[in-house]
Parts: sequence; C-alpha cells; structure tokens
Amino acid sequence: MNTQVPSTTEVEEMNTVATGWVDAYGSYLFNFAVGQVRDPHVAEDLVQETFLAAIKSQANFSGRSSARTWLVGILRHKIYDHLRQITRERAVRVEPLPARDEDGGLNESLLWLHQVADESVSSSRRLELREFREQIEKAVGNLPARLAQVFQLYSIDERSNREVCERLDISESNLWVMLHRARQQLRAELTGRL
Repeated sequence: MNTQVPSTTEVEEMNTVATGWVDAYGSYLFNFAVGQVRDPHVAEDLVQETFLAAIKSQANFSGRSSARTWLVGILRHKIYDHLRQITRERAVRVEPLPARDEDGGLNESLLWLHQVADESVSSSRRLELREFREQIEKAVGNLPARLAQVFQLYSIDERSNREVCERLDISESNLWVMLHRARQQLRAELTGRL
C-alpha cells in the first residue's frame, strides 16, 4: 500500500476548496438535512461528515455534475446511513418498562410524561402556544400561495416529500428549494414580529 503525503500547496488548495464549499453550500446542505432528520444537531453532524467525506474523496470528483449536486449525493448517503442506524437501534431497544417500582409507586422514568402534561394544561402555557400558533398562521398567510401550500403540506401536515411532490406535480429538488424559501421568509417575518 503506497500512500503519498500531499505537499503543502496541495493541502492549502484542499483547504481553500473545502472552505469555499462550506461558504457556498453549508446552509443549503444544513437545511436539506434538517428537512430529512428533523433534528438540527443531527443535521449539523451529518453536514460535517459530508464535508469530511468530500475532502477525503475530492480526487474522485470527476466534475460531471456541479459540486453542490455531488455534495448533496454524499449527504443523502450520510442521511440514509443515519436513518438505518436509528432503525436498528429502535429494533434493539424494544424492552417493556416496568410500570411500578419496588415501593409500588410510578416508575420515575414515566414521571416526565406527567410533568409535560401538567405544563401544557396550565393556562399561561396554553396562551403562549395559542399566540405562537396565531403568529405562525399569519406568517404562513403572508407567503406566496405556492410556498404556503408546500410548507403547509410538508411541515405542518407532515406529508412525505414524495406525496407533496406528487400532489403538487413538482420535482423533489423544487420541493427543497421552495421549502428553503418558505422557511427563510417565515424566519424573516417572525423575527420582525417577536
């Protein structure tokens, strides 16, 4: 196995390219990942793994597609791997929790459920949630009709990306662009109101 150590100029070139990728595509990849995994922390990790994999395999990039398309392809594989791992972990973790401990009381691991229920029952919390919901509805109402429709179906009604694309007769890449634009406009609108 013959591994060649890159020269200083090659390392500097790789750093420049990688920095350019992060600047140019970082936000897009992050938003794409959040749309898939619904967890910003996991999405951030997946995007970082994507950039690391891209740097390692930069020599294999043939240029037949844009750098963004190539990076999205790598990110998709990282997301698939992550989702497979989660599915396996869920299958392994299926263990019934005991409902009562030795003293006959409720298991402490279930007490959080009651705390959350109590919190959402309080009138001040309900008022906050209602006000927030009203602000979201107003902001979505101010979006262009097509963006509002895409956002409503995907983010609020939680329809799958395939179902939204079929229903609205749009491509998957168009869906992601429209969701990104809707989120940007909603963010701008809501930060102005809050």
